[in-house]
Amino acid sequence: MALNENSTPDLILVDGRITTMAGYDPADEVEALAITGDRISAVGTSEQIRRLAGPATQVVDLAGRRVIPGLIDSHVHIMRAGRTWNDEVRWENEHSLASALEAIGRRAASLPPGAWIRTIGGWHPGQFPEGRGPTREELDAVAPNNPVYVQFLYDWAVLNTAAMQAIDVNADLVNELGPQYFETDADGRFTGKVSGTEMMKWFYSRMPAPTFEEQVASTATMSRELNRLGITGAIDGGGMNSGPDTYRAMYETWRRGELTVRTRLTLHASAAGREFEEMAGYQRFTPLDLGDGMLRVLGAGELILYRSLDKIGQPADVGAEARDQFLQMFRDLAKNRWTIHAHAHQHETIDAILTAWEKVHAEFDISGLRWSLVHAEPLKPVDLSRIQALGGGVLAQGLFRFQGEDALEIWGEEVVAEAPPFRKMLDMGMRVGLGSDAMRVASYNPFTTLAWFLTGQTVNGKETLAKHNLLSREEALRGYTAAGAWFSFEEEERGRLEPGMLADLAVLSDDYYTVDLEQIQHLFSVLTVVGGKVVHTAEPYGTLPVTTANRSLGVSRV
Repeated sequence: MALNENSTPDLILVDGRITTMAGYDPADEVEALAITGDRISAVGTSEQIRRLAGPATQVVDLAGRRVIPGLIDSHVHIMRAGRTWNDEVRWENEHSLASALEAIGRRAASLPPGAWIRTIGGWHPGQFPEGRGPTREELDAVAPNNPVYVQFLYDWAVLNTAAMQAIDVNADLVNELGPQYFETDADGRFTGKVSGTEMMKWFYSRMPAPTFEEQVASTATMSRELNRLGITGAIDGGGMNSGPDTYRAMYETWRRGELTVRTRLTLHASAAGREFEEMAGYQRFTPLDLGDGMLRVLGAGELILYRSLDKIGQPADVGAEARDQFLQMFRDLAKNRWTIHAHAHQHETIDAILTAWEKVHAEFDISGLRWSLVHAEPLKPVDLSRIQALGGGVLAQGLFRFQGEDALEIWGEEVVAEAPPFRKMLDMGMRVGLGSDAMRVASYNPFTTLAWFLTGQTVNGKETLAKHNLLSREEALRGYTAAGAWFSFEEEERGRLEPGMLADLAVLSDDYYTVDLEQIQHLFSVLTVVGGKVVHTAEPYGTLPVTTANRSLGVSRV
């Protein structure tokens, strides 16, 4: 325990069970802490911390509740999702198809006829007792006068009749785009269901986009929702359809002081064939120290070359020409001392990237740049040694919660059981950050993701990881806090609740360490603090004042 009796705190939390992440023992906790400005100023017993209080100090009685460092989602797509958040109906927290359809109906009742309603990923039919997604007829019933588009991962989407009419989906269009993408019934009539990533992108381009002001308001709302779940930091992976012009809303939300999640951006080109031109522009005009503690560009990622963008079930081009382009891109980034977070699902892609990194490292020392692989499920022992030799790490997500059955079918049980080999990685002391990969292919709820790391079970209850690769509660939480901070060079700034560290924390609705395993996915924060400022409250702390637009959320030293 540590105590600084020379500070008069602004806020103290007492009589709790505070996980500091200072050590590796889950019993390493304190009863109380003090916050002065944006930093933790003291930790200790409740009696010790109460003695520090001054007349203006706000005292919060935790009544035995669990406190954790603010969660850091080390790979998520909040920049893209924030632009349309208020324009979508989220299904992550719906537990039946009936309630999900009711949510669509409620949104329809609040909108004028003709206004679009969208649910774009983040859910799975397996979370519903019905075990399926909606039909066109069901969407028609709850929203007959509004176009509705519901998407599952990047696999398929369903449109209601109003959406089909708004986009003019007819036989001619089906034949033009490709009948193979459109499901038809026994009579040859389009059911409203379409398949394939390319079709998803085509429909996105036909739906109306929110105005810039709507995008800013939407991004601010999304960040508060993440605070509700204890998230105080995120590394954004960009995502398809993201380019230089798509970051304006995120930056404006930050400028107005309405961004309440510490966001680190990784940048990539907007389309195939533009990788070298746009990345050269980023490197020339985007200083990596631009911004503050709430928003800053971290480096490049996750898409390096579009031609080499693989999926769990889809290898990509990593032939000789692609490998040469990898080498050229990585050389340029190394020369400019940029960090890289590189997407790779297939082992061939992993090998191609690591081979290029090793060649670059022979010319430019990259050991201090923390280049890391994103996803990288089918890692082999030799890969782990290669990554460590380069000073890199791995950013892993709970994607098999939704896609585990697909991976088992494609890769087989033996590969999936070690995808990734968490036990070897942690035993070797590798840097491993955990995250969600939300918002399209996974839930943004960190507690559903944490539950997968603990159980390895898909949303349908199918086992994926071998038992020895399942994480303990301490290991999983560390991956979402202290370990995650390393990937943005902030391990001495956040991720732990110790004196001198940023006061980013969450008070949980139940005890993460003792609650039944199946209840972890239902946890949330009842009090979230970012930089010493209260950004979210729920009962029993609903009366505490919540910080609104306030630039002082930024870090005072970086």
